[in-house]
Amino acid sequence: MTQMNGDVRTIQWKPVLTAKQTLAWDALERPDVREVLYGGAKGGGKSVFGCFWCLHKVLEIVKVCDIGPRLHPIPVGFMGRKRGVDFTNTTLETWKRFIPQEYYEIRGKPAEIIVLGRVKILTGGLDNSEIVNKFNSAEYAFFFLDQAEEVDAGQIGELRATFRLIVNGTKIPGKGLFTANPAPSFLKDEFILNPTPGRLFIQALPTDNHYLGPEYIAVLKDAFRNRPELLKAYLEGSWDCLGGFNQVIRDAWVANAGRITQYPPAVKKLITCDPARYGDDETVIYYLENTQIKEAVVYGKKDLMHTANVLHVLSHKHGGCLVVVDVCGLGAGVVDRLVEMGDDVLPIDNAGKASDTEKYYNLRSEVWCTAADMFADGDVELKNVEPQLRGQLATPTYEFRNGRILIESKADIKQRLGRSPDRADAYVNGLYALQFVEGELVGERDGYEGFEDSIYDGRYSAMAM
Repeated sequence: MTQMNGDVRTIQWKPVLTAKQTLAWDALERPDVREVLYGGAKGGGKSVFGCFWCLHKVLEIVKVCDIGPRLHPIPVGFMGRKRGVDFTNTTLETWKRFIPQEYYEIRGKPAEIIVLGRVKILTGGLDNSEIVNKFNSAEYAFFFLDQAEEVDAGQIGELRATFRLIVNGTKIPGKGLFTANPAPSFLKDEFILNPTPGRLFIQALPTDNHYLGPEYIAVLKDAFRNRPELLKAYLEGSWDCLGGFNQVIRDAWVANAGRITQYPPAVKKLITCDPARYGDDETVIYYLENTQIKEAVVYGKKDLMHTANVLHVLSHKHGGCLVVVDVCGLGAGVVDRLVEMGDDVLPIDNAGKASDTEKYYNLRSEVWCTAADMFADGDVELKNVEPQLRGQLATPTYEFRNGRILIESKADIKQRLGRSPDRADAYVNGLYALQFVEGELVGERDGYEGFEDSIYDGRYSAMAM
């Protein structure tokens, strides 16, 4: 590899990009954009684009910071995937294929890409604890995560915190690039459903990639001819369709609930609460009239008596309606206090047994599947749903374990996405509990039916704890 001892500012390198790659490239050049998700279908030229962009960033840093040849090249960025072996076998091979050899050499395992003998890009997998631990002290100007839908949100935090590179007195603004195929992941929430300032989504499709032969799309159609949701996702870049194949509640069902208008013969009222378990979780309280949220109270973690008092006041404000509380974690204490104050309480222990133990692995699975059936059948009217709730409702996935349906746990969702689906859990608990509310007709008080036949034995009391 040439050391390029001359003036590197004379280097003129610009790859040939597709129209969509150009959009992503230009977005990453904008000062108001911190991260870009370049994602969508298979064959969209995502990995090639990532390699092009990383070399561009390196050359830019060398020029701006006037970095000369060095015995020990300066680490300026990171390229990786969920698994190191996948990065080595795919992304790194893409780099070798498309990046001019005169610009770099590769050393070590995990590979370090040395560019112009001046700086280096560290690479590897987030399954390597040694690599992840180095992020605590690393100072980078950029990162590129390929196939980022495989990565948990918790693994990204340390990487994002590395944007503090200063070279020769020049601070380099940090930039992040994610490439991904459609999948339920934190990316969908952060870049598509609830994008925050500084984050931008650019869709990639196989029709955008001039490196693909004309036969590629035909091969893709044949390979997934029996899986229309996968074909739509991989060919058209539809995140909604792929999310549906193992989502409990599909995005389209939630969207449809916003268009439905129901005319029920009675109004069922209840209050549903998911108390915060940890400091960064939310306590979520919804007052429902049938399936519509008429009042919402959401706050950070506070003591149990505060939550119990809020629920007590809201219940009496709405005629002493039923209070539904998730009793996993802190909820049992809230229920005890409500019972002492004489409120009607329905505890839901998601870790407990389902009423149909042959079909559902636990009560959480039954609750979520009940809500999913209601959404799918058009029995939910949910106007003006908040973006956080909508995203969380479409988050949990399901699997079959020992022949029974098992819904993804809160802990697993939080590890995967970096946040707990507290709002969705509160809402689906409320939907599930509606079956126990008789409803309120004109001139009548609401009541509760079927407790003796349900998995609960009458009004909850502290004796049942």
